Amino acid sequence: MTDQSQTSYQIKLFNMETTVEKLEAMFQKSEADLDYIERRLKLDFINSTAENGSSAEENPAVMLENLKAVKAKYSLLCSEVKEITNAQKESMDSIRTSLSGIMEVIKQCQQTSDLEVSSLTELEQEAAALLGAAVSSPETEVLSTEAPQAQQPQTSKR
Repeated sequence: MTDQSQTSYQIKLFNMETTVEKLEAMFQKSEADLDYIERRLKLDFINSTAENGSSAEENPAVMLENLKAVKAKYSLLCSEVKEITNAQKESMDSIRTSLSGIMEVIKQCQQTSDLEVSSLTELEQEAAALLGAAVSSPETEVLSTEAPQAQQPQTSKR
């Protein structure tokens, strides 16, 4: 960089810093003005409520404060519900995965022991439906009883 371009760059940088400082000062003044207006409105609400003989619960300033508290509680509850929903989803996924693995082991045991697969009871079918049909319906599978030696047990990969 040449000396002239470096000087020009420094001037632009200084001008930007000055502009940023002015903007920050303007925002601080605006924030202070808004705080003053808020306090003034609260005082006016309190005075008008007292003059009209209304109860403190009818005071708009009190109502606004109560509304802020309710909003904060609502936001907290929403975040807690999201956390619970995510934890529930993770739990259900884990249960489905475990159940699927267990069903594979049972199927392998039935194949190696030459047993016929019994059909699911109504309660078991409902449970399978609730778990998102992670369990295949054994009603359709009847194992052959002819040659158990020809079948090789399969190991599940995890």
